[in-house]
Amino acid sequence: MSNVLFPELPGLEWDTSLTPMFNTKIMTSINGRELRASFQAVPKYEISLSYAFLRENKGRKELQQLQGFYLERRGAFDSFLYKMPEDNEFNCTFVGDGSSTSFQLYKDMYTSQLPLGNTQEQIIGEVDPNMWNQTPVKTMWNTNQEKLMWNTATAQITSDGKYVLSQPIEEGVEVTVTGTFYYRCRFKDDTQQYVNFMHKLWKAGKVELIGSLGTKI
Repeated sequence: MSNVLFPELPGLEWDTSLTPMFNTKIMTSINGRELRASFQAVPKYEISLSYAFLRENKGRKELQQLQGFYLERRGAFDSFLYKMPEDNEFNCTFVGDGSSTSFQLYKDMYTSQLPLGNTQEQIIGEVDPNMWNQTPVKTMWNTNQEKLMWNTATAQITSDGKYVLSQPIEEGVEVTVTGTFYYRCRFKDDTQQYVNFMHKLWKAGKVELIGSLGTKI
């Protein structure tokens, strides 16, 4: 399992497809009634990419980048990180409880929240909580004379999808954090085709990946 990033190349076409997949065992009785068992709580994804051109001229080695990356992964053997175009940013909101210093980052999916396992590391200076506290009844000034007026907590985003604080946020205080996430992927197959359609111009009609938002695939 490696953390190397899949190369971003200009020839990628817009018709990228993303197919969520689950694992459900379905047993059907003789009268047609079904008994189902779900073996997978979060989906895996089949990702299909298409490259209209891969240039090998004027110092551009796009075919070598893609093919070399495939060879280094030994086909479907080794996993890597993939930054999905138009689907790589998270925006998470957490409310402090006065004790927690670690929060799980997530991807909003309408009414669901999918936990993220691969995120871009980021060191954040002082935490910038929202102006208004979520606790409805709270005094403006704290009676603890040793407590600073402003929160001095610092935070970081780890590579495994955690938002970690140096000290707990007060109960009811809301914090919003944004950043970049990746899909943990492998190549679907141990074979990959490239087509030479013009002098030093190649294309890859289908590059298929199997991915997950978790730490393993």
